Amino acid sequence: IEKFVSKLQVSRTTPGYMSGVVSSAKKLSGYLAPAEVSDPVFTGRIQREGYVIEKYFINGEGNYVIPYLLMIPDNTNNKALIYLHPTDKSAEASEGGEIEWFVKNGFTVLAPDLIGIGEMGPISKKSDAVIEGNSYNIWFISSMIGRSIAGIRTGDVTRLKMLLKKRSGITDIYGFARKEMTPVMLYAAVFDKDIARIALIDPYSSYKSIAMNRFYYPGFVQNIVPGALTEYDLPDLAASLAPRKLLMAGTTDGNCSTADKENITNDLEIIVKAYKANNENENLTIGSSEKPLELLMEWIK
Repeated sequence: IEKFVSKLQVSRTTPGYMSGVVSSAKKLSGYLAPAEVSDPVFTGRIQREGYVIEKYFINGEGNYVIPYLLMIPDNTNNKALIYLHPTDKSAEASEGGEIEWFVKNGFTVLAPDLIGIGEMGPISKKSDAVIEGNSYNIWFISSMIGRSIAGIRTGDVTRLKMLLKKRSGITDIYGFARKEMTPVMLYAAVFDKDIARIALIDPYSSYKSIAMNRFYYPGFVQNIVPGALTEYDLPDLAASLAPRKLLMAGTTDGNCSTADKENITNDLEIIVKAYKANNENENLTIGSSEKPLELLMEWIK
């Protein structure tokens, strides 16, 4: 691992390195860009004050569906938000929840259960290869066929983006993700410039922070891309977003801790340098997740 990390550090100083990051990420993640999106199937509606919640599902890449909530405000700002939560689509969809905050600020919010999450998971069967609901066997199998769970989920986020693009009146699409799901939203935005800006809350700083430490949070495993450190790391992907607007709040290491401040700072500095090079410092916000709504209010402006 040290050899790959050292090679990356050298590569980052060479001209043209960033131009190869996106193509390497697509190849190693096994991402397949969808050519089309299926028609959504409507399953129900809930009326609330100032907005409506509609329930749908569409077909995913394989023989499975993607259930999602679509929360539509009465007074729209013509912007849409794809909201990824590691627990399930309804985790922040209650009255007074975080999703409602976006809706009351005019956003049409789409919150899905990607494969392995919510209605589409998680793995609960007891096995030596399942730790805290995370199946290592599924992750190993995905790598053996040249794919990754992160790559498949990213393709499904692209499908959902395509769905939003078809909606009348939507002019901009933003992306939001928490904790385990932050790499998926990061890949989606890097691969698809239609996602105009992204917010990552409690993301882990790098794959390096997992690979080089004995102890790590098992929930982060599902969205690790095998072989990524041979070509790039998560900070490189974030850096490639410049000059698009990026918010990172509450960044941790691979064990959900902020104790390793030096390595977290070093990872974030890769992103900071890229935004400085593009003279777009104002489009990058790195802060604490203790009061996320204050940061999000600036991010949506």
